[in-house]
Amino acid sequence: MENRLTPKQQKRQLEREIIDEYHKLETEQALEPLYHFFLEWKSGTLPYFELTELIHLFHKKNQEIYKDFTYTDNKDLLLLAKMKLGRLSEDDIRENKRLLEFWGYDENTSS
Repeated sequence: MENRLTPKQQKRQLEREIIDEYHKLETEQALEPLYHFFLEWKSGTLPYFELTELIHLFHKKNQEIYKDFTYTDNKDLLLLAKMKLGRLSEDDIRENKRLLEFWGYDENTSS
């Protein structure tokens, strides 16, 4: 027996997948510099106490990311995720033009 989702459930699942992809992108972008700092530490060019401070700063950034994804209105978060991932529909742009412009979106330079 197949487990079929209703159109509403399919839409929610797709929205959740977009938000999860955006969350991964934001977290990985924050982790990338930390990775390089670990390499510097391992090679002996970065003292351990500086690395521990950088880990602490990453932790604070990660807490901000967590708050953004936990306490932000899902509609706005989904729109922001679509913008950052380049997945805005024409309807998204038309219905949210002012908010998107406030966030720095320029439909003339976006693909």
